[in-house]
Amino acid sequence: MEAAVALSQYEIERDKPMPSFNHSVLQMRLGTFLSTHYNDKYELLSEVDLELPNAKKPTVPDLAIIPKKKVDWLNDVLRVKEPPLTVIEILSPMQNIEAVKNKIFDNYFAAGVKSAWLVVPSLQTISVYTPDGKMATYSNGAMQDPTIGVTLNMEEIFY
Repeated sequence: MEAAVALSQYEIERDKPMPSFNHSVLQMRLGTFLSTHYNDKYELLSEVDLELPNAKKPTVPDLAIIPKKKVDWLNDVLRVKEPPLTVIEILSPMQNIEAVKNKIFDNYFAAGVKSAWLVVPSLQTISVYTPDGKMATYSNGAMQDPTIGVTLNMEEIFY
């Protein structure tokens, strides 16, 4: 019989495993790419707490893309209630891909998110999901998310 492993406070609060080295590298590379190329159109949020309508529970995506808006530095928001346009989930080594896919459909799409990216570091892939159940997976070349008009070269992320 295996001994139970205690969850960290991070895992309890965010309902997901601790990120790894590769997870962290990819989160920064994706964030840097998106901020550099799409800063005029979008705000990029990292590890933001979402409390979305129709979602089964609050959730924290690795990255979220929202329309560009003015930041109010004097009045912060602890839980974002408006659905992002796109969420990006990066699979951690101990995370179940089916659980992440269910989170995408049960929480994000139920709340009105337009697209979700599932990044699998060990396979060097990004899958783009849409609420209608369609999915496109990229391992090289130009990854496209037509719902928000974002294109990125996979070789700029996985190098």
